[in-house]
Amino acid sequence: MDCDIDTLKAFLATAGCPGETVAALSRDVPLAAQGLAAERCAALAQGLTEALGVPEAPATLCQEGSLDDWLDFVARHLDDETLKRAAIARIVKNKTEIPHGKPYVIDRMRPQDALGVAGLFYTIYDANYPVLDYIVPEKLVALNQQKAVVTLVARAETGEIVGHGAYYRSSPPNPTVYEQGQLLVDPAYRQTSLAFRLLKELDAVSYAMTWAEAFFGEAVCNHVVTQKSGDRQGYVPCGIELSLMPDGAYAKEGACGRITCMTGFRVHRDKRLPLYLPEDCRPVLEPILTGFSLNRDMHFAASDVPESSETVLDARLFDFAQVERIQVATIGRDFPGHVAAIEERAVRLGLAVVQIFCNTASPGVAFAVKALRQRSYVFGGFMPLWFPDGDAIMFQRLATAPDFEAVRLFTDRAKAILAHIQAEWHAYGR
Repeated sequence: MDCDIDTLKAFLATAGCPGETVAALSRDVPLAAQGLAAERCAALAQGLTEALGVPEAPATLCQEGSLDDWLDFVARHLDDETLKRAAIARIVKNKTEIPHGKPYVIDRMRPQDALGVAGLFYTIYDANYPVLDYIVPEKLVALNQQKAVVTLVARAETGEIVGHGAYYRSSPPNPTVYEQGQLLVDPAYRQTSLAFRLLKELDAVSYAMTWAEAFFGEAVCNHVVTQKSGDRQGYVPCGIELSLMPDGAYAKEGACGRITCMTGFRVHRDKRLPLYLPEDCRPVLEPILTGFSLNRDMHFAASDVPESSETVLDARLFDFAQVERIQVATIGRDFPGHVAAIEERAVRLGLAVVQIFCNTASPGVAFAVKALRQRSYVFGGFMPLWFPDGDAIMFQRLATAPDFEAVRLFTDRAKAILAHIQAEWHAYGR
């Protein structure tokens, strides 16, 4: 987790500082010079230690520090493992018994709900949820203020958080594309319609997010329940992510081995874009594209040459899942060398899956796919509006053969995508 100015301001609000005062604070002026009382700075220091596990703040920082000074102090002492222990201890200390069968309302998360949300994540995942942002209430408040996350909660009449669902910015480089997920229901409410009601309300909220262009979900394929929900919400199947989730992630549901996910998209606000695609993927891409009404200047090519000499990419490693995702914003003529380096790293780190998302907004996609096939990558999916200036085509490389027989799919469109990927696996996979 990283700590930013908005998160520090959320900690000040938790410490009792009025919201209008917090909003007006300048980041580079000492807090005392802005009229903040000494006890507020002391409460901030205590809150940071309790929630993040950072050391006690020095007296000079409390007396003379600006928000930037506090941010520097936290950055120098922040450690994920220490933070995790401190955050969980805080959750356990404040955990209350969840009432059974009490009325609840579904609402946007309020700042005072955030500790309850953190408690629900801990109830469901114990200490195993990989993203620390959700167990630090102030961070979750800041993310909602930044529209990086849009959180809905089911709040019991006595204030406890008994359900949760969200839209959040995840892997797409395009900040206007949100993932729908994190549907959590407290065990005391599992036999109610809460999950269905949360999904219905999430659907309504998405249409009110006027700044968002598209939404997507990754539905597990060890059953079809979430796929059915996505189908009812109008999400179009457009990819199959083989062996995405690690062993044991869904053991409580009776699943064993790595779990494949199906990607579904729903486009709300399209824009005209060029679309360059490889000819040998036409059989799988054309049926996918018929599920959308996209404004595209489309080009299929058997071969092409990138306009740029240099590839621009960004890599993100998900240690817990043994997955690496590579976002290729610009395909360059040096792309094959990058693919070789990515493969070497995957072998060295023992990764189970590597996914490469290529921007389809300029020529070079067929060139890139040829290089990927030579390294045993197979088609994974088409993701509209994935990049700020283009769609994406995703290819995937697996360390071991996927269990195709274990994949459960709901729609014929998804089944056709899997059939194509399975044929590619026999042709190109190892």
